[in-house]
Amino acid sequence: MHHDARIYDLETTGFVADLPYWSALLDQYNPTKVLDLACGTGRITLPLAQQGVRDQGAFQIVGLDVSQPLLARAREKVAQASSAVQAAVSFVEADMRSFCLGEQFDLILLGFNSLAYVYDLEDQLACLGAVRRHLAPGGRFAIDLLVPHLGFLEEAQVGGPVRLEVDVRSPEPGIRRFLRTATERYDVITQRDDTLYFYEIYHEDGRHERFTDDLAWHMYFPRELELLLRMAGLRVVERFGSYARAPFGHRSAQYLWVMEAMAPHECPHHR
Repeated sequence: MHHDARIYDLETTGFVADLPYWSALLDQYNPTKVLDLACGTGRITLPLAQQGVRDQGAFQIVGLDVSQPLLARAREKVAQASSAVQAAVSFVEADMRSFCLGEQFDLILLGFNSLAYVYDLEDQLACLGAVRRHLAPGGRFAIDLLVPHLGFLEEAQVGGPVRLEVDVRSPEPGIRRFLRTATERYDVITQRDDTLYFYEIYHEDGRHERFTDDLAWHMYFPRELELLLRMAGLRVVERFGSYARAPFGHRSAQYLWVMEAMAPHECPHHR
């Protein structure tokens, strides 16, 4: 995945559909310590910090990401917020497959399909194991992850068509239009989808940027995902299939699942 904070923001800042869902989780669980994994430039971190400070006062949120440039942009955004929000937010540069922060959290979230970036089995278990170790007693772990679309994957086995995914007009001053198209190739053995992105940026001064980027995703199927969670000592306690909190079912496009830590004697690796 690219580490260009400018492109990351052009792609993501217009996406706000998930924010009410994360806000509702804060209302439901009332956490005082939150960890936002793969936080990027703070698209989710900052709104949750503003809500937590407003509703609770004594609230802390840590944003963790492997990309220093994205975190630098996140810190710039927080520096423009109120002093109370600045005091509530901190960022850590670390790999979500192997992080060790020396503290525990009431709520850990992994949003925006970011678990899909972890596509090797050992890395998946390492990431989920690190999450479990950082959950405070009674804490919750929440994910937002795409459910595989079988028709899409069938098409991608032979190289999918080029699709227009993002088309934003005037995303920021000086840019007239931002476009992203993509094509995929899916491997049924590894369940890995390799995506090639094509970017075009049309500037107000007539300049035109074009470049490509590659991204690998793992496609998680429901029973596979639940087994991985169990192997890591995590039990699913809530299953939603949409940001409106519709129950997870056959037509759900997303895993919006919430987990808790299993007791040590319940964990498969302790048996």
